Amino acid sequence: VKEDVQKWCISCDACNARKRSSRGNLKLYNVGAPFERIAFDILGRLPRTADGNRNILVIMDFFTMWPEAYPLPDQEATTVAELDLQIWNTTLT
Repeated sequence: VKEDVQKWCISCDACNARKRSSRGNLKLYNVGAPFERIAFDILGRLPRTADGNRNILVIMDFFTMWPEAYPLPDQEATTVAELDLQIWNTTLT
């Protein structure tokens, strides 16, 4: 009987709708200045461009919510790091 009840609870839509999430609550991060908190993401394996790029590096500043997108040929850490250095050298000079 116990197994039947467990199976029923697992498959019950009403039970699953009321089930508590196993994830923690999201926290609001206060950002007080540009470049204080920045997000990086890679969109990828897109069709290859004429320049040989197949990915896009997206960088967003949480304070201004300004996104920037840069083409990438691959998702290798060295490629991303080199582009990152190039971006920051250009931005900060």
